[in-house]
Amino acid sequence: MKIDYEYLSKIRRAVALYTKRKTSNILDGDFHSVHRGRSLEFDDLKEYAIGDDVHDIDWKSSSRMGSILVRRYMTDRRHNVMFICDRGSKLLGDTTGGESKKELMLMTFGTLAYIVGRNGADYALAYPEDNNASVSYFKSGTDHLESLIYDFEKKAETDSVRSLPDTITEILNTVHKRMIIFLLTDIEGLAQLSDGLVRSITKEHDLLVINLDDAFLTGDTVFDSDLSRYERFFLSHSKALHEEELRQREEIYGMASEICKRNKACLTTIARQEQIIDSTIALLERYRNGYYG
Repeated sequence: MKIDYEYLSKIRRAVALYTKRKTSNILDGDFHSVHRGRSLEFDDLKEYAIGDDVHDIDWKSSSRMGSILVRRYMTDRRHNVMFICDRGSKLLGDTTGGESKKELMLMTFGTLAYIVGRNGADYALAYPEDNNASVSYFKSGTDHLESLIYDFEKKAETDSVRSLPDTITEILNTVHKRMIIFLLTDIEGLAQLSDGLVRSITKEHDLLVINLDDAFLTGDTVFDSDLSRYERFFLSHSKALHEEELRQREEIYGMASEICKRNKACLTTIARQEQIIDSTIALLERYRNGYYG
């Protein structure tokens, strides 16, 4: 029986608010995720580098240009987009935009998967489980999207023993495809990124990181989801606590941005559903133009 899932109708309405021009070319440009090899049609020429197959040298073009050029071939023009979504009781909280982190996580994944599917890409969803990473098949279509959202929605707010870095490492070791990887996490997840981890991703894949902006621990109505109560006034209105929290967030975000910059990945922050499409398009444009971090 087909699932009549409310998220899909929300996603369609959200995408309909944007012009065709904004969403129809979201995957245009250069991505590592398009494989190169010798099995199919000729793509373009590039300057010879150590390690290139000498049988691919185009001698006529090399003679004309005065430098050694080699042919490049496309083995796959269809993008494979992997969405890695963080999970846990931290998604019970809100964002700085006053929206549910769980709802924003689901809508961000769903909206982007819907758009990349319309752009001819196959997509998959992965997230931490207790014993291993949960990784779906690469497919497209609304049935596939509904199934993934329905599955993740049931588990999004429960904690997993497995860490986000371990999940990413397992995905890299088990999924043997070139991918555009969207990592959806929060400030806690950004704090777990390291040079080695990000480098292991960007060596073969494209990495775009979306940070769901956590609500502050200070304010008028701060609710402690672990203790199921509102925070005491003297803590929630502490100026010193707010300044320290702000300092730590800026430090974590700054370090994550520098790690991304050094390893040719891009990072952005989303706090509200209305920001999803514009922020992602801006993120992809920065990536394609080489403005990392």
